[in-house]
Amino acid sequence: MSRGSRISWPLAVLGVILAAGLFLLARPRAVISLAGSMRGRGFAIALACSFALQLCRGARLLLLTNRRLSLARATSVTVVWQFATSVLPFRLGEIAVVPLFALAGLPGVVRGFSTVILVRLLDAAALATWVLVAATLIGGHALVLPALALLLALALVAVLAARARAPMRLLLGWRRRAGWRRNALRQLLTVRHELKVLVRSPVRAAATALLSVLVWAAIWVLSLALLRGIGIAWPAAPVLLGVLGASLASSVPIGSIGSFGIQEAGWTGALAAVGVPAGQALAAGFATHLWNIVMLAVLALPASLLLVLAERSLSRKTR
Repeated sequence: MSRGSRISWPLAVLGVILAAGLFLLARPRAVISLAGSMRGRGFAIALACSFALQLCRGARLLLLTNRRLSLARATSVTVVWQFATSVLPFRLGEIAVVPLFALAGLPGVVRGFSTVILVRLLDAAALATWVLVAATLIGGHALVLPALALLLALALVAVLAARARAPMRLLLGWRRRAGWRRNALRQLLTVRHELKVLVRSPVRAAATALLSVLVWAAIWVLSLALLRGIGIAWPAAPVLLGVLGASLASSVPIGSIGSFGIQEAGWTGALAAVGVPAGQALAAGFATHLWNIVMLAVLALPASLLLVLAERSLSRKTR
């Protein structure tokens, strides 16, 4: 067994235990009761918000691929990708991007994984921006310094990856090393290539950054719609804090099915900090998480069909 496997399996088991323990603390009957209180109008509004979120992600992917995908195919890729990430354990959903790109007409393992890494970098930068917004709305000034530090670090990484030559020459020495250094070099080089392509057009780079910010705004609105749909009318500002807490917690490398458990832990901790009862926040977190997966499943069915039809059309054109 490799060193990575020895580390990842205990973390995966820890994630499953955490998810099960928090679900029991949230009282399964309370979670089921909340989830079952969704009404038709609330479901329709939340589904529309979920579609708007995936449309923002699709438009961003369209720009990241230099418009080699149509908006319909790019959005379909993001929908199925997000659904796979939500239901597969241990972040295996990220691997789905490779066959999804191939179906959409952009084959290649390196292309797929470099896009995943670049999307995660953009999401991290946009998340830090929304932390600053939350600090302004709620008064959490202690969050400002970490958010600014994260933005500065990401900007520095982007500049070094896209422009700097001396650090890259130093890192190229890792080609002869085994283990994490070689893997890190491979990922850095692929991201460097994608960044260089992106910054050739300042307008496209700015639009990509704006869409990344809008993605998190859409996640916030979707969370509000899901809460309203199950009869919880919390103010918008604390919900934003809960979304940020859930997202930051999800970045912790503890594997579970669809980030269940670790995401609810971050959500509950952030909401409890502004006075929401922890038990209520935990139950609402599980209920909205379940409904979010349902929304993705509803959207993933036509998206999968569109990708299959697009692949057949491309195959006919190739022949």
